[in-house]
Amino acid sequence: MYKLISDTFNINEFINSNSTEVLLENEFTIPDNAPNIEKIVSTEGKARINGVTVSDGSVTVEGEVVYNIIYRSNDEEILVYSITDTIPFTEEIAFPDAREGMTAHVDAILDYMDSDSPAERTYSIKAVIVLDTELTNNHPVTFVSNLESDGSFQAKTRNIKYTDEVNSLSEEVNINDAVELNKGSDEIAKVLKADSEVYITSIDILDEKMLVEGTCKVAFLYSENNNLNSTGYVSEEFPFTHYIEAKNLSDDMLKDINISLNDMTYKVAENYDNELKLIEFDLSFMINANLFDTIEKNIITDCYSTEYVLDLESEKVNLTSISDIMNKTVKYDNSFDVVTGTIKDIYTVDISPKVSEKKVLDNKYIIDGFMDMNILYLNGDINKIDKAYASLPFTASFDLKDNEAKSEIDSDITITKSGAYRKGSNSVIVNCDINVCMKLKDKDEITVISNIAETTPIDRSKMPSLVFRVVQPNESIWDIAKNYNLSINYLKEINNFPEDNEVAAGSKIIIARMV
Repeated sequence: MYKLISDTFNINEFINSNSTEVLLENEFTIPDNAPNIEKIVSTEGKARINGVTVSDGSVTVEGEVVYNIIYRSNDEEILVYSITDTIPFTEEIAFPDAREGMTAHVDAILDYMDSDSPAERTYSIKAVIVLDTELTNNHPVTFVSNLESDGSFQAKTRNIKYTDEVNSLSEEVNINDAVELNKGSDEIAKVLKADSEVYITSIDILDEKMLVEGTCKVAFLYSENNNLNSTGYVSEEFPFTHYIEAKNLSDDMLKDINISLNDMTYKVAENYDNELKLIEFDLSFMINANLFDTIEKNIITDCYSTEYVLDLESEKVNLTSISDIMNKTVKYDNSFDVVTGTIKDIYTVDISPKVSEKKVLDNKYIIDGFMDMNILYLNGDINKIDKAYASLPFTASFDLKDNEAKSEIDSDITITKSGAYRKGSNSVIVNCDINVCMKLKDKDEITVISNIAETTPIDRSKMPSLVFRVVQPNESIWDIAKNYNLSINYLKEINNFPEDNEVAAGSKIIIARMV
């Protein structure tokens, strides 16, 4: 007689990953009310995922590239103009192991973007997007955690640890405010480019609430309403505080908190002096919080009987456990010279990282790559807006403990607090914060037994009464006892095993048939 005791745990099983390049090439005609293109000054954009669908054998990703083109024209009334639009894309990625119901997480990275103007009224865009896709299967696993028998059952157990996502929250935060130009500025003719940046400064746990504090920075490049059609730039920071309610919160939980920006809307308005010097904006962003707890379970990984042949229903499961989530920041600064003209004023700086290598060396996690710099500045030689570009090397290094260095590390890099300053008439000093979120993962393949059934009785009549056996390499007492359907305690009685039950290869043991 025996009784099985079952239990269930939920796992987020890693299935496979893929990195796919998507090439976009489009040609567009400028709007009727836009001036002719003399020279394209800058082309910038970002990739955005709108939907991900997992089906049998594939993952389909739908998204778009939001781009902004700033160009100079030969129109004396409108010297600088900008166009903002989107390019949609759909990509089906082959995943042989994909099944409907699985989950795919996709990061879209705009690896390259450039534009050209083949004619005064047309422009073409070429972009390369890298889709990093990770396929996982979040599902319950039923297993035998214990059993009760008359002593004929022999079970090998193991204590496992894994992280379980106990809560997943996503809340929207809206910031409605305005940026006003100073008294000495000219009025705004047109906003050429709008940028926004949101980053978290602190996270605190208070009872069943999580307090998230951060900073929102908005910036606008605009053309001025004057005879020179000159360009201006304004930026401002706005602090924010947001409470997220969640049950059973604790400081010990692993917290993966990130920000995803939505589109910012804005309009030019009059200030109290009835001047067009006010930019009212509405910026919304999502605070995404994934909370993990460490779960311990005792499972039976193998089983046999001294009386019956057993039929075991089992499966191998890839168990992934997040041992830690660490957020690190490295200060970065560098400089380069502009190729064209002289720098009279710097308007905007956009910095994006391109990672070439991630490695663990001498208990350090090292990320090497390049920072792509795009600077919009006032060219003093021609008194017009111009662009400077540079790709500068960077290295971010973080100390690891011995146990951390043995883990598999997934990392995401974001850039915040970008700035640029003029040094002389030709050099630019750039700086930023390199923010790295590191997830330390321990992966293990375990055998899970979901059911045990007795089949036929074991026939010992054909077994020899006495066997002298030599222990083979990598063979354990469990392996030998299971092979002869003998209990481990019985083998201990007739052999002089050490207390730890470890026997060396080449050792001789006695195996006597049970009556």
